[in-house]
Amino acid sequence: MQNSNNNSTPSKKPRRKLDIWNKIAVCILTLFMVGCISVFFILVNVINDPEGMRFSRDGLSTLSNSRIFDDAGNLAFEFGEEIREDITYEQIPQNVIDAFLSIEDSRFFEHSGFDLPRFLAAAVTNLKSGSFSQGGSTLTMQMIDNAFTKNQEEKISNEKGSVSKLDQIKLKIQEIYLSLIAEQTIEKEEIMEYYLNRIWFGSAGSTRGIQKAAKYYFNKDVSELNLPESAFLAGAINAPALYNPLNNRSDSEFDHLAAATERRNTTLDLMLQHGYITQEEHDLAVNTDLALSLNYIPQVSTDANEAYINQVISEAIQLTGQDPAIIPMDIYTALNQDVQGEVDRVMNGEVIPFPNEAFDVGLAITNPQSGEIIAVGPGRRYHEQDVKQDNSINTRQPGSSMKPLLAYCSTFDLLGWATTHTVQDKAKDYWNAGFNLVNSDGRYEGNISLEYALGVSKNTTAAATMIELVDNTGIPYWVDFCKKLGFDDEVAETFNPQFAIGGSNMFASPVQMSSAYSMFANNGVRINSHRIRRIIRRSDNEEINGNTTENELISAQAAWMMSQLLEKVVTGGYYNFNNLLTSTNYPVYAKSGTSDWAEDGLQYGIPSTTIKDEWSIAYTDKISIACWSGYTPEYFSQGWYIDMPTLNEATAFKINDHLLEYMNNSMGFAAIPRPDGVSDYGKGYIKTEFVEQGDSTSHTPAPTPTPEPEQSGDQTDDMTPEVDEAAKSACEGSGGSFTDNACVCPSGTYLNGTACAPIQVEPAPEQPEQPEQPEQPEQPEQPSPEQPEQPEQPENPEQTTPEQPEQPTGFAMTLMNLFMLPMRRFF
Repeated sequence: MQNSNNNSTPSKKPRRKLDIWNKIAVCILTLFMVGCISVFFILVNVINDPEGMRFSRDGLSTLSNSRIFDDAGNLAFEFGEEIREDITYEQIPQNVIDAFLSIEDSRFFEHSGFDLPRFLAAAVTNLKSGSFSQGGSTLTMQMIDNAFTKNQEEKISNEKGSVSKLDQIKLKIQEIYLSLIAEQTIEKEEIMEYYLNRIWFGSAGSTRGIQKAAKYYFNKDVSELNLPESAFLAGAINAPALYNPLNNRSDSEFDHLAAATERRNTTLDLMLQHGYITQEEHDLAVNTDLALSLNYIPQVSTDANEAYINQVISEAIQLTGQDPAIIPMDIYTALNQDVQGEVDRVMNGEVIPFPNEAFDVGLAITNPQSGEIIAVGPGRRYHEQDVKQDNSINTRQPGSSMKPLLAYCSTFDLLGWATTHTVQDKAKDYWNAGFNLVNSDGRYEGNISLEYALGVSKNTTAAATMIELVDNTGIPYWVDFCKKLGFDDEVAETFNPQFAIGGSNMFASPVQMSSAYSMFANNGVRINSHRIRRIIRRSDNEEINGNTTENELISAQAAWMMSQLLEKVVTGGYYNFNNLLTSTNYPVYAKSGTSDWAEDGLQYGIPSTTIKDEWSIAYTDKISIACWSGYTPEYFSQGWYIDMPTLNEATAFKINDHLLEYMNNSMGFAAIPRPDGVSDYGKGYIKTEFVEQGDSTSHTPAPTPTPEPEQSGDQTDDMTPEVDEAAKSACEGSGGSFTDNACVCPSGTYLNGTACAPIQVEPAPEQPEQPEQPEQPEQPEQPSPEQPEQPEQPENPEQTTPEQPEQPTGFAMTLMNLFMLPMRRFF
């Protein structure tokens, strides 16, 4: 029998292969681990960025106060208890703490500085909206943001021009990290204390903190606040100005009380939801009338620098991203305390009498060579207002004061005009509105000089010139031009030719108008208007300079030529109130402007043809001043408007004249020097580069200005236009006189197309009687041979019974009838 050996090696089991799902799982796990490691190193890199933020408890310290210095380096203001009155955590009622936790950070006492669920919810919202509007910030993160992040954002913005989305993400990562560090260093109660002592609740005078807010709204110590009052304050910090119910006194277009009540009730709902209050407490608080709880006690300030200081605080926040009421700074400004003191006397009625108690003004004074605002006039009632309304920065329609800025000054550069250029004053529908644009005097005078057009403030010539400039350059050029002039971007971006006469959406403040006109005294360059020269942050001695961006608008030659024409507006005998600025010691360059109410005033019973705003803009070689006058919104609802007697007071012009004389004593004004590149041209001037081509229209002399010119200036043979026989026949057939190819209509009629038509005088809506006028000094001779009879005035403008005033007669009646034409006009 044969033996067989079974010594062979057993066969290996087959290798198990990974199925597709296992492979995917391995890949995902590998990618996840790589991603985690990458994210870890990215976070470490961001956190340890040598240029990034570093936590320092000293950065939260406010043991020292910010200080503001004037132009001579003297201390003008130091932040103290009038700005912020700190309290301790023990002084804060539980209702206040619960209200803030409910609406701002419900897990504050549970998280360690960073609330992941809240943050993720905010991140999802941001992804859906494509923005970073929801931050998911805890109270600790908000503290870090105020103390550190805003400063870092400003630093990045200064270096790069803007903060990118990537930079925002990096800053948010650093903010979270610093919040975690802060919670290991500072007790929760200290963080709450820091937060409530530094936020703004909408209170006046740049005050900060909940103690000041409690005094402002309720005249209470914070320890005395009840539940609905606590909920109101907690809700207000989301939008302090919007939720300030006291704003209803000055803002009739939005119900701040209703918004504040709704926001308070939202806070109470959240307090109920989080279990801080019972249903009964909630219902009782919701049904509490917020208006009855308010107990504002007026605080009258005597500080002449108050408005300027508040503007400096806002500018400092804009420059640094930090609040000087929280972060100690030394702020060096251009404040001229001597001039500011005199402006304050004007605002208080100690220098120029005001027509009545409701009438108000606002002004700003700028140094053209530096762009520095040296003084501001916020209005007559600024020192006593519960919600500060600063007329020096509030915007209004500037009327014809826009004509030199937009319609005329660029013609010397872009069109080669001489100062003796002739423009045609004729009836035409320049805005395609369905009717002809009219002038304030109701006349069309044919070919007239540019000087005369400015002196009598013709609307037609400004419109025609602006349209020609737009055709030459395009709209985008003028959008950019308006931005360089310093007007708000949202205004500039809606530019259209009507801006040239201050119409359409053209709004400006005295600060902006003063700055815009400063270019004429600074070789066509406007330096960004600013109050702050430099800031030194005392925690690290970092220096931040003011914004002195230069904007080149027109040539030095064009600026000087425009000034020569504006000097004639003052001294040319046009009797347009600018003549009140005439000085024997120095030349003054000036322009006026007014706007009417149109249909906007009908809701208040104000006639559509009456005047809403009156402006006086003037400058010398060393100063530019813009003064607005009129009525503020709280008086609109009472039916106040500028009637003819009030207009003839010329208050804004008298104020500017006084302040120019006052400043001349210390500054010594002189004529603006003539630059190279300007050549004599007949009786005027032209840029040397255009001498060879010349200005073919410059042969027509200006008409002699009289109160009521009967016809336009004489025309030379080569300038006489071809007579339009059809227009002449229509004009003369309707009772008009046809001169220089233009129709002049008799009193009581207006030019409708090419024929005169009777003015339909609508009954004027009732106007509240205006308070008794104080005895006025003798007025300079005006264009009007007759003055309207002044209606009887009540003693108290706030308690008036509307009555029909007597209708003005003579020239004033003619002027008002012309205003009845269906369009908004400016002169």
